[in-house]
Amino acid sequence: MPTKFNENLTWLNLFKKAFGEYKSEIILLAVLSFFSGFLESIGINAVIPLFSFLSKDQAAGADFISRAIENFFLYAHLEYTMASLLVFIISLFIIKAAALFWANYVAARTTAAFETKTRNELFSATLKADWPYLSEQKVGYLDQTLTNDVDQSSKLLSYISYSIIVFANLITYGFLIVNISWVVALFTLVFGGAVLLALKPLFNKNTAVSEAIGKLYKELAHYVNENVLGMKTVKAAFVEENVLKRSNKYFEEIKSLNLRVTALRNATTVLIQPVGLIFVIAVFAFFYKMTVFNFASFAVIVYAINKIFAFIQQAQSNLHTIHAQVPYLLSVLKYKNEAKKHEEYDLGTAGFHFQNKLEFKNVDFSYKHREQGVLKNVSFSVKKGEMVGLIGPSGAGKTTVVDLILRLYLPQKGAILLDEKEISDIRMENWRKNIGYVSQEIFLLNDTIENNIKFYSGAVTEKDIIEAARMANIDDFINSLPEKFATVVGERGILLSGGQRQRIILARVLARRPQVLILDEATSALDNESEILIQEAIDGLKGKVTVLAIAHRLSTVKASDKLIVLDDGKIIEEDSPEELLKNKDSYFFKVYNLRT
Repeated sequence: MPTKFNENLTWLNLFKKAFGEYKSEIILLAVLSFFSGFLESIGINAVIPLFSFLSKDQAAGADFISRAIENFFLYAHLEYTMASLLVFIISLFIIKAAALFWANYVAARTTAAFETKTRNELFSATLKADWPYLSEQKVGYLDQTLTNDVDQSSKLLSYISYSIIVFANLITYGFLIVNISWVVALFTLVFGGAVLLALKPLFNKNTAVSEAIGKLYKELAHYVNENVLGMKTVKAAFVEENVLKRSNKYFEEIKSLNLRVTALRNATTVLIQPVGLIFVIAVFAFFYKMTVFNFASFAVIVYAINKIFAFIQQAQSNLHTIHAQVPYLLSVLKYKNEAKKHEEYDLGTAGFHFQNKLEFKNVDFSYKHREQGVLKNVSFSVKKGEMVGLIGPSGAGKTTVVDLILRLYLPQKGAILLDEKEISDIRMENWRKNIGYVSQEIFLLNDTIENNIKFYSGAVTEKDIIEAARMANIDDFINSLPEKFATVVGERGILLSGGQRQRIILARVLARRPQVLILDEATSALDNESEILIQEAIDGLKGKVTVLAIAHRLSTVKASDKLIVLDDGKIIEEDSPEELLKNKDSYFFKVYNLRT
């Protein structure tokens, strides 16, 4: 991590990578900042000749800027009087204010543009990442990255922008001091640089503490999201106090780290103020003893020195903030790079054409964290229009078969074919639009029934929604509601029963008119009445849609054209339910009779 000033090249590369596309805006900001600072320094320096008008004892300014101002009036054929000089000074400050306003606007607009673009890129990269990568992400990490990390990174860009303004003012006020006394200017430069160098260790500590805070916020977000999702279980087990105790540890640690950051920033602020005062006294002594004392020149140089120390104080504050924000920027870039590195590639070019059968041919598959294969030389086929049931004990590999059909994973050996063509040759969009998937894990939006069935699809019409609800055996229930399809279902469908939620999910899938429907334990958590309604809906699809149903409840698959029994990653039985029930040694016979 680039936390040291002797790693400027690393920091430069980091900022170039993150903010490189805003180069023109940053250049414009620098130009405007120097321009406004230049005008302000001239306006302040004009106090010296102004004093010569107010007091006859004060000599006209002999410095370069004072002479340049007088020559400007001469060449412009303007009368050089106190009134005209006052108008000149006021005009300079008005133009300076306009330039500074423009600079601040450019900084704010650039920061807002970065924030919006980065959030879009992060969320887009997440949505386009492959399933193996997404399945390993912790709950709460993404929203912390999208909200807190991006917000802190945009502040980094903002503070870099403001630092340019501060740097420009330091240069212009430094020039103002050089104009009056190069000795004082050199002393100011050396002294100011020494102060910043002395404070360098505090900046590095600030970066380390801020990085720890960022990581802790992610862990806290994960912990909170995890327990909110499982709140029903938490309350049922009456462990709220235990959950709270652990969260309090996070809160206390965050408080402690935030106090350390505040202490580090305040330490530098407290140190700079008395140092600046001592320096001004030293300058007064220098002017009084070493030169012909000119009150106007002394007033200007003291003002300039005060401004420089104020800017140094602002600079150190900005440096603290920049050090604090760098870990968040690194987190954003790391997340984006990782997500893009795991982008889900689609090499398919063919359309979806299903006339004969979907086939697994000698398929092997294992997860990267498991030594033992999940599927071993699996071969079976599903004919168009068939309803096929896939059963077997837990851990047999049934859901893995579904994930492979959905193309969430790729087989490590063998092939999955659709009418003798590898499914990886078919465009992903065409494939997934024709494969309907109903999971045991219900995902409903906190929105209306209509929007839950439509589910972001612009192609689904009102007619499709109504027809899908009828096919899913949920239309009578919906029409009995006061607001019908406009009824809001609540967070994760909490205002509906399990069976109602599952039938809305089924309607969502059917509204897209898939050619293949996959039911992954779609009735396992339902009561008998709800299961019957779902089963009636599934039976109504026979011959119209190709159905692959995974089930523990054997009543769900008893009406299948064919049953495939999977055990330990291998197919051990394959036949019609009727034929398998005739064989007393079959898995289906034993389990069916055991449960009935």
